[in-house]
Amino acid sequence: MRKKAREQEEKQGNLDLELERRLEWEYKNIEKRLREQIDGVQDLREHGIEPEEAEECFFFHDFDYCKDERRFDDVYILDGRTDRGRRLRLVFQDKGDRLARIFTGWELKPGKRGKK
Repeated sequence: MRKKAREQEEKQGNLDLELERRLEWEYKNIEKRLREQIDGVQDLREHGIEPEEAEECFFFHDFDYCKDERRFDDVYILDGRTDRGRRLRLVFQDKGDRLARIFTGWELKPGKRGKK
């Protein structure tokens, strides 16, 4: 009887340890993704762009985009417009499932559109 109880306790202890490791791994992944998002937001703000303005370029107005040949396969350059009419260029990674990770962005000067 004691042997079975001990074995069950060991089994439960292994499951708890496995669960703890899995949760720690998940936490590190979430923390990494949040850090990436915060870095992107800080970089946008350093260029005078609010995250909401970048979203407007993707969702509410026509935009042009192309693959950024200098970077990895899933990185693109987007020229878009905000609700207030600011023209922005954004460099982003296509994460799939309609998700994008914006690396940086800046306001386009007149006459710069289409010159990538």
